[in-house]
Amino acid sequence: MNFDEYCSSVIDRYPEYVTQKEMCVILGICTSTAYSIQKKGMIPFEYINTSEGRRQRIKITDILRYQYETMCFAESENEFIEGLRRYYQKQLRKFPKLLLVSDVMRFTGYSKTTVNNWILRNELKPLSFKNKRIQLFRRGKGSVITKDTFLDFLTGPYYRNITRKSDVHKEQARQYEQLFDTFMSKRGAVSV
Repeated sequence: MNFDEYCSSVIDRYPEYVTQKEMCVILGICTSTAYSIQKKGMIPFEYINTSEGRRQRIKITDILRYQYETMCFAESENEFIEGLRRYYQKQLRKFPKLLLVSDVMRFTGYSKTTVNNWILRNELKPLSFKNKRIQLFRRGKGSVITKDTFLDFLTGPYYRNITRKSDVHKEQARQYEQLFDTFMSKRGAVSV
């Protein structure tokens, strides 16, 4: 559905111009989020003087355009994550179904301390039974992680938003972004 179709399906419900409070209700956001959206220039507005004081006047079409763009971004984001999961599944094909901390270290390029911190903070969920981590019988091997929970971690927001990425992580992200951009350009979509 393009913007014109989306706009024509909902525009009759609203007046031509709305206030910031009405915009918050339409978008389902709080006023502080509305301020930040407007400060970033994502939704244009103008001030008008009324009998109640100075008010913002916002075109409903600008609000609907913002709503439509965020909706489209969410769809492409979901597609991006699904593709990322398939990419990591191919990369992990040679690994066993139960991974050790050393396997996670080798795959991600992060240190043992970092991986153990992910486990302690419950970002990377180890195999557990009755809320107790299952560890290997041999001493020093540490926690066991299933491949599925590791894939969830790799495609989750925590791992994707790590600021100081390892060289391996940077390379994997670069490779996947190239594949995704190629896929989107073949489909005729604008790259994100």
